[in-house]
Amino acid sequence: MYKKNNSAFIIVFLMILLFFSNLSSIEAASKVIPANSYVSEEIAVFFNGQIIISPKKTYNIDSAKYSDTFIPIKLIDEMSNATVNFSKTITIKTDNKLSEIDQSDTFLFDNTTYITLSKFYEVTGFAGKYAYEPNSLFLWSNSVGETNSNKLISQINNVSYDFHKSFMGKKVYVYNEDKFGWVISIEKTLTGLTYFEIQLNNGKVIKELAISERPDSFCTELDFIALNGTFSGKYFWANKTKLPSSSPLINIEKVYFTSLKIKGNDILITAKRPNGANVSFKISVNSDPYKSIRNSFYSENPKTTYPGWSSDIWNKISQQKISVGMNFDQVLLSWGSPNDINSYTSKNLKIEQWIYGDTYLHFYNGKLESWSKY
Repeated sequence: MYKKNNSAFIIVFLMILLFFSNLSSIEAASKVIPANSYVSEEIAVFFNGQIIISPKKTYNIDSAKYSDTFIPIKLIDEMSNATVNFSKTITIKTDNKLSEIDQSDTFLFDNTTYITLSKFYEVTGFAGKYAYEPNSLFLWSNSVGETNSNKLISQINNVSYDFHKSFMGKKVYVYNEDKFGWVISIEKTLTGLTYFEIQLNNGKVIKELAISERPDSFCTELDFIALNGTFSGKYFWANKTKLPSSSPLINIEKVYFTSLKIKGNDILITAKRPNGANVSFKISVNSDPYKSIRNSFYSENPKTTYPGWSSDIWNKISQQKISVGMNFDQVLLSWGSPNDINSYTSKNLKIEQWIYGDTYLHFYNGKLESWSKY
């Protein structure tokens, strides 16, 4: 009888011990950030003035319980002057410190272990600054690194276009090089233009000059990837006045885009014609690849915009021909915008002269009256 009660006591004791042991391990486990949390665009990380190119991503994350800047612990291992030992208790060794990270200090998100930015500063002894407009984190371990970092930040702050600042640290596709790279510095020239220094994926460093708000020699990796998803699987109508003469499409022809990709300075498009035949062609990238497509195609059938026009007019437009009596819109659809316009207006008469190269079109009260070639 005594032995039976003793055995029961031991079993109960072991169960209690196991319960508290599990409770302790749960309390010390990583904090899990919910998958449905708000996650910012990837933050570019620069260390001592040099970009860190890594598949390990840094984010601003906001959830119901946790809101902070989170750095993957494995990224620290890619910084000079820092070594991470992934033993049962994680240790981080820098030139000045040896620190331990308890599992309760870590956060698990998307199968990656993170620590907060403030914890990063604490355990490494490093310092840093987050720049909002370029969405970049500048970290340094010494005075030289601080000087290099502040130089980059100062250059960014002096850039005229705020949109240019957003390219800092971004992975971009350079048209002329037909390669990807990362923007490692942005600097305003004496004339107010912007120089982008880009480190290509083969290690080569190039400079690209932007003369307007949108750089015309490269696009972000996101734009490069999203182009196909944005336009494929949709119908468009060819604007032959903007398409190159080599394009096999006729004016306002309806086509169904099946795939698009950027290759060098061209956008390669595969489409399907109304009769089911496949057709391939290319258009040049003019600064913005999205704008290049929208300029070359109508997203809606022009015939639905002008339902009252005769079939004869539409036939002429599709053949890019003009005839006496056409109005402004009809000529625009057929020949595109003129190089220049001269106009004269009186009480009862409005005369316009549209110039296309050496051809002059004469409109009287909005109707094409004649044209001549010089």
